[in-house]
Amino acid sequence: MDNNLRASWNRLCDTLKNSADYIFDPSLGADASEQAEGLRHQLRMFYWAFDRIVENNDPDHPELGWTYPFKVGQDNPDALYMTAPVDLRRTYRLTGRIDALRYLGLSLMDFRFGRGRITQLVDVGSTELTDIGGGRIDVVFSPDPDPGDHLGDWFQVEPLRCRLFVRQFFSDWAAEDHAELHLECLDPSGPVSRLDPVRTCELFDELAREVDTVPEFWTEFAGEQRNRGQVNSFGHVPAHKVSQSGQGGSEKQAYGQCWYEVGPDEALLLEVTPPDCLYWNIQVGDMWYQSLDFVNLPATMNDSQARIDPDGMLRVVISHQDPGIQNWIALGGCTRGALTYRWNNADSAPVPALALMSAAAASGRLHPDTPRLDPGERAAINAERRRHALRRFTR
Repeated sequence: MDNNLRASWNRLCDTLKNSADYIFDPSLGADASEQAEGLRHQLRMFYWAFDRIVENNDPDHPELGWTYPFKVGQDNPDALYMTAPVDLRRTYRLTGRIDALRYLGLSLMDFRFGRGRITQLVDVGSTELTDIGGGRIDVVFSPDPDPGDHLGDWFQVEPLRCRLFVRQFFSDWAAEDHAELHLECLDPSGPVSRLDPVRTCELFDELAREVDTVPEFWTEFAGEQRNRGQVNSFGHVPAHKVSQSGQGGSEKQAYGQCWYEVGPDEALLLEVTPPDCLYWNIQVGDMWYQSLDFVNLPATMNDSQARIDPDGMLRVVISHQDPGIQNWIALGGCTRGALTYRWNNADSAPVPALALMSAAAASGRLHPDTPRLDPGERAAINAERRRHALRRFTR
């Protein structure tokens, strides 16, 4: 028996058990429902970290894969996130077709969430990638200079070990579809088919550090907005793009976030004139900084799903009760958490206005031409939403 393996396994199990202590800390004030969601979030983080650290961690033979549900750092409900390990002392080629979706983002970055500033070596979007014909791309990441004899794009990068992070954004869930992508290392060593005991101990220890750090980091990240008094207001957000690169965000997007607190009979009315942009999104999440159930509820809204009023204004009701309008973001009984918007490839970064009021009062603040939905129409919209969301995550 390898005592080191047994010891690393025990450390991992002990860490997983103790890592959830903050969920039950009385100072956090989580009720039983929130604690249940907190434990689920902890297990989701463990599941994602295991896939990334143990299962899909061979940079010589990378697998560009995704996990579902990906509930990390106020994940975008319009997205399919993919990652793959890369050792940039070697050369990698990403090929595929990307014309079936709204936006593709590529980042080469480390994943030091909760352990310091994130380093991003490359952050590029589909609008900057060369179409080599038929909506196809051919992208090379290499420590070597661009030889200039290729059709697509070449990025010379520092010879570091990190991960390729891919954002696929879908605005029209019914009409848009996955990119077809293939990543390969052009100068690999032989495949590793079985785990090395020494390396396994290292991986288990890394997995333990991840589960002990990252879930609590995101909870504190969201909670700091509440602690700073940034509640039910974006008044603290500047009306220009601020870099979120150090937190893992994309430079192609302007973000705004605040903490929301909305009672069962209350509503937040959000008003903004959206910028001219490739794509935009507004969403809600819980206190653990994970998106709410966007498969079964309209817990998010984007530029394809929303109705813009005749005066050019977007008005959205955020509430637990269905107001019977198209522009509804559902809280589904989650009375507090994080509210986020994204403007992607935008010409400006307008800050939405928020107003808390009774659910009944919100109806009177809408544009007089706002069309109404009956329960049957809402049920049909939700059924279609669920069908297309699950199609994206076929497994």
